Amino acid sequence: MVRFLHHHEIVILQLRAFLAVIEEGSLHRAATRLSLSHSALSRQMQALEHELGGKLLERSSTGVRPTSGGHALAAKMTALVASYDSAMLEVRHLVRGETEQLRIGYLASAFGEYLAPALEKVRQVHPRTKVKLLDLFPGEQITALRRGEIDIALTQEIGDLLGRDFYARELAVTQSLVCLPAGHPLASRKQVKIAELKNETFVCGTEDRVPGYRRRLAQICRNCGSFRPKLIDNSGDLSSKLAMVANEDAVALLPGYMRRQASPGTVFVPVADARATWKLFVVWQRGKTAGPLLTLLDGLLAKTSSAARTRNDDQLPPQPHGNGHARNRAPQKLSWVGSRLTNNGG
Repeated sequence: MVRFLHHHEIVILQLRAFLAVIEEGSLHRAATRLSLSHSALSRQMQALEHELGGKLLERSSTGVRPTSGGHALAAKMTALVASYDSAMLEVRHLVRGETEQLRIGYLASAFGEYLAPALEKVRQVHPRTKVKLLDLFPGEQITALRRGEIDIALTQEIGDLLGRDFYARELAVTQSLVCLPAGHPLASRKQVKIAELKNETFVCGTEDRVPGYRRRLAQICRNCGSFRPKLIDNSGDLSSKLAMVANEDAVALLPGYMRRQASPGTVFVPVADARATWKLFVVWQRGKTAGPLLTLLDGLLAKTSSAARTRNDDQLPPQPHGNGHARNRAPQKLSWVGSRLTNNGG
């Protein structure tokens, strides 16, 4: 079987060379076009004629022209070679994850701050790529990744749970906000401590929709307030959860990137506890190496690098000159190859 495939691969090369000779009308010009020596191309034509059992080219002092058999071969094989090339290119793109479409599952609350700038870079570098955006719950993103329905996901705490099946990278660590009813005694505060929420009821997404949220909420309350939170489930979207806060005397603990999602009757107040943080992850299919996907990843990580520099700069001691922030350091360009892809936030 191996010998059979090898033989037909050689025949394809010979046919491609034969069609180049017909188009150029000259062995010399065809050899130059194919980056072959004149003698190597002549041997290929002889081998093809031997394969078919007759003359395909008539040679003269002015060049070459096809025989009747050569005309017939060219008529039959031009479309075949083009179809072969097209099929090989299509499969090559598929195997490498290089599709005309980039399918992204995302959290709407993180779109403007993280995804939108990276998408702009994709549009600039790969203007022909069609981007398909799917606003999905984190649990739905997991299902879509496993089914191959999306190429990449922008998601929350579950990202570190998916490292065995997908490539995952930590994009951001954000502080918490507490969403309170507008008339709540803490609503006018500039900051709230987790311990002050001990007697509150927390709106919580269901495990199938937001896997990992309940676990992280319990960790924050235990570590920062030494209590176990009272929970009320809500399987709806963020608007539904905020409506429950406004109308049912409940609160919600949320990542900082949701600060722009306020709804009537609610107030967002920053949480003072430094350990009350949430992680944002980007997760993508293993084996996907298409240019648009890598450009998107670079854009997302550029945002992360900038945020990290800002956090580091804010911790620097005052400088005798300038604004006190070393903001001229160039971001490190990350390579998305090899084992670094599996480094979950390292």
